[in-house]
Amino acid sequence: MKKYLNMQMAAALLALTLFPGASAIAQEKIVVYTVLPIAEMNRRISDEFTKRTGVKVEYLNVPAVGTLAARIRSEKDRPRADIFAAAPIDFQEALAKDGLLVSYKSPNLYPDAVAKGYVDPKGYWTGWIATATAIFWNTTQFNKEFGDKVAHPKTWDDLLKPEFKGKLVAANPQTSAIGFIQLATQVFRLGEDKAWEYTKTFSANVAQFTPSAPIVVALVEKGEAPAGVYWLGDILTAKLNRGQPLDYAIPPDNAVAIWSASIVKGGPNPEGAKKFIDFLTSEYAQDIAAKVGFFHPLNPKVAPPVGAPSIADMKVAKYDMEWATANMDRVRKKWGEVSGQ
Repeated sequence: MKKYLNMQMAAALLALTLFPGASAIAQEKIVVYTVLPIAEMNRRISDEFTKRTGVKVEYLNVPAVGTLAARIRSEKDRPRADIFAAAPIDFQEALAKDGLLVSYKSPNLYPDAVAKGYVDPKGYWTGWIATATAIFWNTTQFNKEFGDKVAHPKTWDDLLKPEFKGKLVAANPQTSAIGFIQLATQVFRLGEDKAWEYTKTFSANVAQFTPSAPIVVALVEKGEAPAGVYWLGDILTAKLNRGQPLDYAIPPDNAVAIWSASIVKGGPNPEGAKKFIDFLTSEYAQDIAAKVGFFHPLNPKVAPPVGAPSIADMKVAKYDMEWATANMDRVRKKWGEVSGQ
C-alpha cells in the first residue's frame, strides 16, 4: 500500500512538472450573476463553456435586476462577480457610468452589432439575447367571458376597448423592467402627451398591476384574468413547456429588450470573463437560449424560438434608451399619478 501511495504521489508531481498550469486550470472558475431563473438553459451553457475552456461557472441567480446591480455596487471594493449576464441595457449603462464595468469588445461579434444596438459602442456591455413584449390571453377563460362577441386584442389600442375594463393584468412600471418598457413604448410611438392619455384609459382596464412581473403570466394561466401583457419568451414557455391554454399577438410598434452581459471591474478572473463573453455570442449558446429559454438570438446564424417570428420580421418601436434612462424616475412618478396606483 505504501509503495502504491508513493507511486501516486510521484505521478502527481510528474504531472505538475510537465504541465505546471494543470492545477490552476482545474480550479479556475468564473462567478456569473444572472436574473434568468432557467436552470436547464444556464446549466447547458455553462457545461459547454467549461468543456471548451476548462473554466468552471458558478451562478448566483436572483430574479431581480435591481437587487443584483445593487450587490455589484456594494461589492465594488472587493468584487465577487466576474460577469453580470443577463441584464437590460439601462442597468448596464448605469453600472458603466459609475465605473464598475470593464470595456471589452469580443472578436466574435455579429455583423453590424453596434449599428443595430446589440453591443455598446464603448464595449461595456454585449447583447446576446432579446425578448419582445406581447399581448396574450387564456383561450379558455377568454371564450368563457367574451364568447365570440369580442375579438382577441392584437394591438396596443385594442387594449383600450371598454369591453376589457377590469379584465387585464400588467406589470407595475414602478417595480419592474417590462412594466416600464411597456409604458415607455407608448411614449415613443405616440408622443408623451398622448401616451399619458393612453395610460389613463389603459389603467382603467387593468384589474391589477403586479409588483412582481412574473405574476402576470401566473394570473392569466390560472384564468384569474383573461388577458395581459408580458415578455413573449415567458408566454411561450408557459404555452409550450407547461401546456397552458395561451395564445398571443405581437403588437405593431412593440418593444424588443436586449439582454446583455458585462465584465465586472476588479472581478477575480477577468480573462475567464472575456472568454465567457466570447462564448455567449456563439451559435451554441444562443441556440440553447432560443430552444430552452425561448429567447430571441442576436447571432443571425441562429433560428428564433419555436412559434415566434424573427426580430427582423417584427415592427419595432424606436426605443430611445438614453431618454428612457434619463427620464425613468420622472416617468415612473407621473405614472403613479395618472394611473391612480
